[in-house]
Amino acid sequence: MKFISKNSKYTNRLIGHFLKFIQSFNLFDKEDELLVAVSGGVDSVALLWVIKIIQSYGYSNEVRVVHINHGTRSGQHDEENFVLDLCRHLEIECEVIAVQDLDPKSNFEYKARLKRYEGFYEIARPNEKIVLAHHIDDSFEWTMLQSLRSASIEGLVGIPVKNRRVIRPFMCLTKEQVLKFSKYFDLPYIEDPTNEMIKYERNFIRQNVIPAFSDRYKKYLKHYVYRHNEIARRLGLHLLDKNKSSFNLVKGRGSVLIFSIDGMQDYSGLEELAIQGLQYLNPDSRGSVSLQLKKLSQALKNHKYGPIVLTNSIKAYLDYHCVLITRNAAPKLRFKWNTPQVFSYDEYCNFLEEFLRNKMNQSSFPFFVTIYNGNLDKRNFKTSFNVQAVHELQEMNVTYYSALKLKREWSKKRNRHKALRINLFLEL
Repeated sequence: MKFISKNSKYTNRLIGHFLKFIQSFNLFDKEDELLVAVSGGVDSVALLWVIKIIQSYGYSNEVRVVHINHGTRSGQHDEENFVLDLCRHLEIECEVIAVQDLDPKSNFEYKARLKRYEGFYEIARPNEKIVLAHHIDDSFEWTMLQSLRSASIEGLVGIPVKNRRVIRPFMCLTKEQVLKFSKYFDLPYIEDPTNEMIKYERNFIRQNVIPAFSDRYKKYLKHYVYRHNEIARRLGLHLLDKNKSSFNLVKGRGSVLIFSIDGMQDYSGLEELAIQGLQYLNPDSRGSVSLQLKKLSQALKNHKYGPIVLTNSIKAYLDYHCVLITRNAAPKLRFKWNTPQVFSYDEYCNFLEEFLRNKMNQSSFPFFVTIYNGNLDKRNFKTSFNVQAVHELQEMNVTYYSALKLKREWSKKRNRHKALRINLFLEL
């Protein structure tokens, strides 16, 4: 086994996504001690493989493996030997826990889960984080199962990404992504034959319920992630964002700006921030605008421009990852040439965030820049409310970007090293 991928573009992108996830939500640091639970199945083997690979990204975690042998079928000894061989190959210490007195005919799933966690905490060293390989599909199945057998709201939030010392860094990936990653590295693993037994509730959901609608509703997992992040965020239950949205709200004079500087494709909290903006602009407003806010959220996801009428006196204008809600007239941008400045990527990010948080700049919406070097891909820029500005830009025959979209393009590996000479347009 070697760390050579048949599709390095895909696997490098997945590893980058994994790193961003653990960094964004502080799941583990580069020197944390990790105790990785490995069953021998594809999910846990792939997780262990990723943790070994990121050592070339500056991570120097001390890693140990724990394997649970439930002792309920003969094949589990083969799984134990497989995990021990894998750990020897990867030069990782492995400890096996043999579970006693489990009856496979008596509430096996629940009791086995309790035994596993007892084992994890029993052997975990004081500073070790316990790393499990649950992914998005697992959380979806769990949520569906809980919705059928429990009235608990907490159960509907899904499997937590972090719970005391337990972390689940694969909760940013789907089963399909894990399988593709494993395929490209030719990872060995052992299928648990009990996964085919529909007498177990999770298997019944996985085999009979989900396939009935997954082909028809292709984006069901994406919708699940966004919806349950929003439910959890509102309830204060989500262990990732801790009641924070990736969007920010800045109140101006007669307008509010909502924007996401980090470019995350998670629109959790957008509608709630829009409600706050509406209440700020019109404290005496009454009635429901939920339908309009859903349209606003969907339009921003689809990179539409607006305007969207929210109330009789308030409209929303959209640009890439930002929206201006205003009771003023539609933005009418007039050009003012500043002296072009040279920025590194980090300098531009700092400048952009400071600029967007300055309420005085809201009258200049939408925000865009011209680029005088760097050979970036040219992008079309359109609005449905500022046609004249676009026409003038086109006549100038320059490379121009929405300010937030430039950040996204600049962040790409092939561009990150570049220093760009840019100009920001402002209203006169």
